[in-house]
Amino acid sequence: MRRTAILVFSLMALSNAAIADPLPGARLDADALARIANAPPVSPPRTRYVDASGAPVYTNRLVFERSPYLRQHAHNPVNWRPWGPEALAEAEARGVQVFLSVGYATCHWCHVMEEESFDNADIARVMNENFVPVKVDRETLPDIDSQYMLATQILTGRGGWPNNLFLMPDGQPIVSTSYQPPNAFLDTLTNLSQDWRNPEGRTAMAEQAASVSEFVRLIAGSRSAAQDITEATFEKATAGLLEDHDNFLGGFGKGPKFPNETMIRYLLDRYERTGDRSAADAALVTLRHIAAGGIHDHVGGGFHRYAVDVNWRTPHFEKMLYNQGLLTRNYLQAYRLTKDPVFERAARRALDYVIRDMTAPEGAFYAAEDAVSPVTAGGKTEEGAYYAWTYDQLDAALGGQADMIRSAIGLDQPPTIPAGSVVHVSPDRPSDFAALDPALEQMRQAREGRPHPIIDTKLIAGWNGLMIRALVDGAETLNQPRYLDAAKRATEFVTTRMLSPNGDLARAWASGPLEDGALRDYAWMGLALVALADATDDTRYLGLAQKMSDEIIARFVDAPNAPLRMAQQAGPLGSTYDVIEGSTPTGNAAALELFGMLSRRGEDNEAVDNIQRADNLLGALSGSIVQAPEANISSVTAAAVYRDGETGTTRRLGGGTATARLDLQGDQLTLHLDFAPGWHANSHQPLNPDLIATALSGSGLGSVAYPNPKMISLGFQDEPLAVLEDQAKINATVTPETESAELTIQICGTDRCLPPEQHLFRLPGSI
Repeated sequence: MRRTAILVFSLMALSNAAIADPLPGARLDADALARIANAPPVSPPRTRYVDASGAPVYTNRLVFERSPYLRQHAHNPVNWRPWGPEALAEAEARGVQVFLSVGYATCHWCHVMEEESFDNADIARVMNENFVPVKVDRETLPDIDSQYMLATQILTGRGGWPNNLFLMPDGQPIVSTSYQPPNAFLDTLTNLSQDWRNPEGRTAMAEQAASVSEFVRLIAGSRSAAQDITEATFEKATAGLLEDHDNFLGGFGKGPKFPNETMIRYLLDRYERTGDRSAADAALVTLRHIAAGGIHDHVGGGFHRYAVDVNWRTPHFEKMLYNQGLLTRNYLQAYRLTKDPVFERAARRALDYVIRDMTAPEGAFYAAEDAVSPVTAGGKTEEGAYYAWTYDQLDAALGGQADMIRSAIGLDQPPTIPAGSVVHVSPDRPSDFAALDPALEQMRQAREGRPHPIIDTKLIAGWNGLMIRALVDGAETLNQPRYLDAAKRATEFVTTRMLSPNGDLARAWASGPLEDGALRDYAWMGLALVALADATDDTRYLGLAQKMSDEIIARFVDAPNAPLRMAQQAGPLGSTYDVIEGSTPTGNAAALELFGMLSRRGEDNEAVDNIQRADNLLGALSGSIVQAPEANISSVTAAAVYRDGETGTTRRLGGGTATARLDLQGDQLTLHLDFAPGWHANSHQPLNPDLIATALSGSGLGSVAYPNPKMISLGFQDEPLAVLEDQAKINATVTPETESAELTIQICGTDRCLPPEQHLFRLPGSI
């Protein structure tokens, strides 16, 4: 249907609404009407209001946005605006409140409220007449999301999405609500609009908004005096996590279970540094139960966002890219330490899922996959419909094999959601995946014929960084070059299409760059680039990682002794600082880890710069870390990386002038040393007794065989030196009791020696 500035609408498909305005109750000028009328509609339109030809009756300004979430609302009868100064200016000019709704594309209750209330012409009329409605995609504006979520927590004591707030025209929050059924939401709109028209009511609203805004600024700007981070800090962090850990079912706390990947990473890292088996055991118990449960998609690979029960059986079915990246790294680390094939399978299948189902044609990775999908093509949607199985569906997929595997994958148990049963296995007894996986692949192929969940096709820079780092780890740990190839393709897209020559990194890409990059985008991409540089020895990646470090300092520093801002610009309630732990590492923790890793790589001046940056940032974070380390766990891990170096089987030595890589085949251990041109280490028997000898030691380590040294003479030393240079190998044998090996080494150049180093390697399969 062709629409003009007059906009005559067919009413054939409308149930109750008599449409007098293009958006009921809206006040659109002629220019806005003309622009909206000529905008191509979103296809397919998500609205009940369509004409006889199926064209949407209503269109609002979100039709011009590129965020898939905002475009989902483009044909609501609500006169939505995107977040920005224009929305606040309109509220000021009209003398009305702002209604702010924050959500994201795969948010279940966001969709429910859209269908019930935002796609209701009667409710829309009240919203349009009395408010300036504004929609925010929390994934493209994380700082706005963070500020107003903090306001909601102050106002209500809890938080969640959709996060709906009523604001003063200047953006100060008055009242907050989450999901409300239509009648309750209409009552809220009516009551608040009536209070606003009452001078006394408006004064009370303004006072409350000012008070809440001041609380937000105080909390966001609160600082703790710098403190020394000691071994006691790490012990306190470990004790706090273990106290909250569910030793029987895994996970932390009671009720719905989240993976909490940052906690798992800390515990595994703690084991690698100290040999603390209680830390490792807690992490491994959680990973085993996640791998066995329904939160792990046994049919298609990858992980759902969280479980709604305590035993990981029934997930909330959305799949987020950041979960795939973070959990996969947990599983790769667990596999390296245990050589348990359950962990290897979970990691490999997650990486394969992302490459198969979540990769854009250009090589970068999509943001998320929805929890809901139609039960039948064109039918009603239901959470888990794509993933759950009925008896008939399993029989159709497997034929005569169905009865043989039904109990092995938990489909003989009563369904926990209306759509059917969720595939899961027992965490307490081994599963024969060699026999199960071919049947699960048949089920995947059958599942492909179902209506698919919607994929949020935004390409978020920082989330891509998390996934790239996981792929690099997977390529090394699983000896799969194709994972490294996928990581390179995604990196090429982000660094050529989303990063400008002057350092502007887009937060996201959706048919073009979308919003300014946040601290997390720069830091997570920086860490991914360091991983790629280590894996490929391509100095271009290391140069880009250093650029990320430089841009972080240029764009996110408020003061020398303050944490880094979340966004490049302050929001309406002041600056937001990325220090609150959530489902991902904080931006400040990631920046600290990046500075620490770069301080061990690159040229001397760059290393010194990154040491200074890390020292300043650690000082700003240290007070909070010491006071409550378990509540700042990603920062605790980053502090360990900066203070004591990295863990794993590959280490950078001497500020990046050499690399040590440990390999274990049966009872034969080999430590590979690779020196950059012009650099060497003293041999195991240096001719000068004052020099530090290269040594490999450890309980149970035997028959240590060092390479033959090379004799060289240097200008600052009269006597010849016995050194190791270029490439060298140290060989040894291990016993079943050997858990670790420690390298002592001093790297020297032609005119100086660097400080001696000690590196503890936890042996693969040591648990």
